[in-house]
Amino acid sequence: MGLYRTKAIVLRSRNLGEADRVLVLFSEECGKFEAVVRGARRQRSRFVGNTLPFNYFEGLFFSGKSLDSLSQVELAHSFSGLREDLTRFAYASFWVELIDGFLPEGEEAGEVFRFLLAAFIVLEKAADVEMVNLAFLARLLKYLGYQPELKNCTCCGRIPLRDQFFSAETGGVICSACSLQYRDLIPVNPELLNWFHLLGETDLREVEHLKIVKSDRLKLFALLSNFIENRLERPLKSRVFLDNLCR
Repeated sequence: MGLYRTKAIVLRSRNLGEADRVLVLFSEECGKFEAVVRGARRQRSRFVGNTLPFNYFEGLFFSGKSLDSLSQVELAHSFSGLREDLTRFAYASFWVELIDGFLPEGEEAGEVFRFLLAAFIVLEKAADVEMVNLAFLARLLKYLGYQPELKNCTCCGRIPLRDQFFSAETGGVICSACSLQYRDLIPVNPELLNWFHLLGETDLREVEHLKIVKSDRLKLFALLSNFIENRLERPLKSRVFLDNLCR
């Protein structure tokens, strides 16, 4: 049985048997992986406070036939601010659902890991968490290679001259001439598409300087969420709460 050490973020967990818990973890070296924590649900377990959602810790693991086991843990950052504030908790949960949904198990994704860790640090202290969320979604799509087409019509290839729309199904903008072929259209304009582009280019620490009005924020969240759900091919459980939160 192999022994290894790695730093990881807790994405989520599930119960196993009467006292154990399985953690879904994300690390720079190992990507997304699962590990069982024996006795984690017992009140006096030393793992209780160190393996909460969003925690970042260094762990010592034993490789098992079906599941690895967490043997030792040293907390690096609890991110308690994300769990103690309802809004921050909602956004962090949304991000974790995306990471969990997009990344296959065992595939190295160091760039995405470093981005998520930095994003958690920003989210814990940010004043405008709604803007940080929009930028996170746009930047994550870039890291994953799922950037939408924001210039040319994804149907005919021409640059829309007048009315234009965004279609998650086609993966980008649609011109008015092609719009009758699709049902999932959201009207957009050059300014909104420019905000979309800037969100993907701006550092999360600076994104609060982008002065995007509330109506455009709502549209951008709808565009990004629809596009992501289309790529995942399933609805996002945490989106329902966020849709109400952003209104």
